Amino acid sequence: MGKLRRYLEDYGLQGTVATIKDRIFHTGQQELSYEKWADRSRLSSRDYARMAKEVFAWQPVIGVLAHAEGTDRTALLQSLSLQIYRFFRSGKECRDLDYMLFAGPGCSLAPDLLYQCVKLLNESLDEIDLIYFDSDRIGPDGRKMNPAFRPEYDPQLLSRVNYIGNVFLVRTKTAVEAGLPSPDWKEDEYHKFLKRIALIEDVAPGHERDGRIRHIPRILYHEADAAGRGFAGQEGDRSADGSVSGGKGNDPLISVLIPNRDHADDLERCIRSLQEKNNYRNLEILILENGSTEEETFRFYEALQKTDPRVRILTWDRGFNYSAINNFGAANADGDYLLFLNNDTAVIREDSLRILQRLASGSGVGAAGAMLLYGNGTVQHAGVILGHGGIAAHAFQGEDPAVWEGLYPSLLLQNLHNVSAVTGACLMMRRELFLKAGGFDEELAVTFNDVDLCLRLRRDGLRILEAPDARLFHYESVSRGAEDSPEKLARFHSEIRHFVKKWEKELAAGDPFYNPNLTLTGRTFSCRDQVREARAPYLKYLHLGD
Repeated sequence: MGKLRRYLEDYGLQGTVATIKDRIFHTGQQELSYEKWADRSRLSSRDYARMAKEVFAWQPVIGVLAHAEGTDRTALLQSLSLQIYRFFRSGKECRDLDYMLFAGPGCSLAPDLLYQCVKLLNESLDEIDLIYFDSDRIGPDGRKMNPAFRPEYDPQLLSRVNYIGNVFLVRTKTAVEAGLPSPDWKEDEYHKFLKRIALIEDVAPGHERDGRIRHIPRILYHEADAAGRGFAGQEGDRSADGSVSGGKGNDPLISVLIPNRDHADDLERCIRSLQEKNNYRNLEILILENGSTEEETFRFYEALQKTDPRVRILTWDRGFNYSAINNFGAANADGDYLLFLNNDTAVIREDSLRILQRLASGSGVGAAGAMLLYGNGTVQHAGVILGHGGIAAHAFQGEDPAVWEGLYPSLLLQNLHNVSAVTGACLMMRRELFLKAGGFDEELAVTFNDVDLCLRLRRDGLRILEAPDARLFHYESVSRGAEDSPEKLARFHSEIRHFVKKWEKELAAGDPFYNPNLTLTGRTFSCRDQVREARAPYLKYLHLGD
């Protein structure tokens, strides 16, 4: 009965019934279609009536500026006539307007769009300069599809692509200061305008949810699919990601830290890729030897040191502890930058290390990670989603990037963006920041030590960047073995408990760069099942072993 009571508290009645049915009939979670998700999320006439009765303490005057002509304007005008919040007018004359709503071609608004904006403005303790929303597309048959479930504010992503979309609310003073978009619609007009606003605001890292730029995670407008404005290919300036030029020049020294235990063939593949496929030459390669027993491994070490003076072998003669081994390596490194790298990786793009180093050198950046691919070209890592699966999981893992072409998540597969964490299998950061942060948490010997480090950096106001243009293969954990023995399982459970209790607040809040309408238990970037996911997945680990 105690367990049932806890289920009812966490899941609610519907969620509890669904969970019990799943367990009895051994049914796995099915991916929820957007059509079904939208049907479950639809507001009722009673909901709208309740909103219409609400009186706000502050009722800002909003001007609507539509960049649309002909039939594009008809759908917008009809949706404006249905708005619950009525204090709006044409935005062509800025005088006496508190805010301006910008709407691009082919857009129509949900009845509660302006209501939700004013509600947020009244609830916020801070001034807000820009509000944006989630959206979807309406096909020729009238069916809603292709949702854009957007992340919280991400200046790096915005610098490359208009991920914010074509309907947004801006404080009039800020809009005028940034320079209003041209009345003659151009495809990139809103993107340039939004980037100018971002330069004015310069929101500090770690303030995605409480800064002057806010996101409302609700589908509040629709675009006609015939508008032809696909999500993929809207790329801006990518030059800041890195350069393909080679040579030492004035490049700072990078210390590459590679823990290793036997598996000489995997290590050789990794080292050869650094030597032959990488154009960043100012490296020291520190192999962190930990318990190898095969003669082949030591023969390879000897040969390697004879042929490459950049290689050093450092011996860690205690048991395996990923955090302690890398802390030991960092303490013996000479580089200004540290690249934590698994021995089962291999460089694909020759400028990958250069891209990561330049990103890690940026002001306000804590760490940068690469996109990692399996040998068959599917994604192994494209950033870490906090809370997925309970603790954390890799975005797009096992996915073919081509599957997402033309869909909103493709923006993340193509452009530099913020994430909550990146994998320690390929993580670049400044050595001084690593030491200041206290290195890896050695209580997390194997599990989630990289996520913990990134969360500590974010807590200190630093950004974690995922760079899709930096690419390596990752053959994933070939040398670690499965978590299948009683001792390994006990250690695994202990580390999970430690992590969850340390970061419970962040797990409860959810990943700011992963929309709350997306699943935490199924395929990443698919719709959240509101019934089966009423309970946050991390809760099952909170009392593990108690």
